[in-house]
Formats: sequence, structure tokens, C-alpha cells
Amino acid sequence: MPEVLADRHVEGRPRRVLITGASGFTGSFLAEQYVAREWSVCGTYRTTPPAEDGGVEWRRVDLTCVRDAELLIHDTRPDVIHHLAAQSSVSASLRDPASTFSNNVIAQYHLLDAMVRHAPRSRIVIAGSSDEYGDVSPEENPVTEDHPLLPLNPYALSKVAQDLMARQYHIIHDLRIIRARPFLQIGPRRSDSFVAGAFARQVSEVEAGMREPIIEVGNVDLRRDFTDVRDVARAFVLLAAHGEDGQVYNIASERDHSPREMLEIMIAAAGRRIDVRIAAERRRRGESPVLIGSSSRLRAATGWKSEISFEQSALDTLNFWRVRTARASVAEGHTR
Repeated sequence: MPEVLADRHVEGRPRRVLITGASGFTGSFLAEQYVAREWSVCGTYRTTPPAEDGGVEWRRVDLTCVRDAELLIHDTRPDVIHHLAAQSSVSASLRDPASTFSNNVIAQYHLLDAMVRHAPRSRIVIAGSSDEYGDVSPEENPVTEDHPLLPLNPYALSKVAQDLMARQYHIIHDLRIIRARPFLQIGPRRSDSFVAGAFARQVSEVEAGMREPIIEVGNVDLRRDFTDVRDVARAFVLLAAHGEDGQVYNIASERDHSPREMLEIMIAAAGRRIDVRIAAERRRRGESPVLIGSSSRLRAATGWKSEISFEQSALDTLNFWRVRTARASVAEGHTR
């Protein structure tokens, strides 16, 4: 039975969690969950610090630098680590595979090596990706953790390397490592480098009169498992508390939707006609037509299930971008 790390205090002090990439999409929600649980939270960022600390002790860290990783683990000595810092864009990985491998694989190597020396009994949850499964035929869905890893792009390949490295460090160094493979995430704060954020930004700009009512898209008919980022953050917390060391867990809603459905929800909320145009250059080669996950292992270990609907996630993403677009519109107006 895995040790439970749910209590917020140990030996008279607050439990301490380190979240790499805490300023990012999933990391920001994960940090909020631990702050709400009254843990001591240390979060890392790479370039720009968050505008508000949000109850987090922030540290600027470049994990591709071995000294940064050493000092981070030596100084914080956390009870739990969530490793989310990564280059997570498939498009960026296609443009610069070497940078992706440096930021994902080399950075994790430095982190785990520092743990061996300075925090060998800390528990770490490592964020992988459903992209690791890669080449999946429709009849093989829903995908379990035992499915072969057949990556189709440099980002996915880097995540497979992280996954196998984590397994090796658990076996060879007895590190308390849990691997997670979240499926596609949507929700507020999603960057426009990803499909949900890109749709929401464009729809909000049409609403604000900042662009013509035309949206260009790639392949919007792929069937995907979209999970709300807030549900994913909750799953990470539960895995740290109840997961089994050395095990790997899918985080998936077990529901399939298409990007087209997401866009239709956003356009309906805008209440006006918006033309959708398929742009051939936006289509990406090497994508499985269907990728749906099974969360049965996660559910058995933690009781987790997806709670926020696809429709609500899409609307919350749009509302987040409405606020950002309104601010940009005001700023643009002031410069004229």
C-alpha cells in the first residue's frame, strides 16, 4: 500500500511541495491547489516571474543548467516534487528538436540526478503526455498505460525519453517516482500556441472587432480526449498522495470530442456568424485520427474522475481570452 502524503503537516511543519514550471498552464492551477491545502509551495519559472506570488515562493531556475538543478533541490528539500517544466509545443519541437530535447530530457536528468544526492526520499510526479502513444489505430482506443509507445513527433519522443528515464531512476536509484500521462488539456489560461487557446483568442478578437469574422484552422475533425486543466491538477495532487511508486497513470476524461465541436461551442457563445476556413498549411502530418484514454488505473488508485464538462471547459477558455483581448483592445486604443 503506497504511503499517503495527504496530510498538510509533518513533524510540526507544513509539508513542502516543489513545482517546476509552476508559472505555466497546468502548474499554476496545481500551485493553487496546494496553497489551498496549506502546504508550503515553491514554484519555478524560467524567464518572467508571475505578477503576483499567490502564496508561492518563486525561484528563477533553468534546469538545463546542472548547477541550477543542484541548488534547487539542495535548498528546498521538498516532501513532494511535481515536474512540469517542459517545452510542450509539438509545433516548436518540429522547428527545433534539439531545444526540445534539452529542455525536456536533459533538464529532467539534472533534476533526478540532484534528487539522488539531495532528496532521495522525496516523492516526484513526472508529467508525461498522451502524445507518447503516438501511432494508435481507432480500434485500439481507449488506450491503456500498457499500449506501446510509438511517438510521431520530436516532442512526443522527448516525453518517451523522460518516461523511460524516470522508470530507470526508480529501478536503479530507488527514487520514489510516479509517471503521469495527461491527455489533451483545455481550460482558462490556455496559451494560443495550442488549439483551444488559438480558437478562443480568434473568436474573442472577432467579438472585439479586432479581426475579420474569419478563422483559419487545421484538421478540426480529429477525435481527442480533452480534460479540463483543473481536473488534471487535482489528479496530480491525488497521485502524489495515493499513487504507487514506479507506476504510470493516464489522466483522461474518457470522452471523445473534436476541435470542431470546441470551435462551434465558442462561436455559438459569440452569437455572430464566423466563417471557418481550412488552411492546408495548418494541418500536421503524422497524427492518429482517434486518441482516447482509459483512466481506470488512476480511478482505482485515487478515486479520481473528470468533473468539468467539455462544454464548460471550452466556455471558460473563451472567457479567459475575452478578458485578455479586452485589455489588449484598450491598450491599442490608448496608443492611437
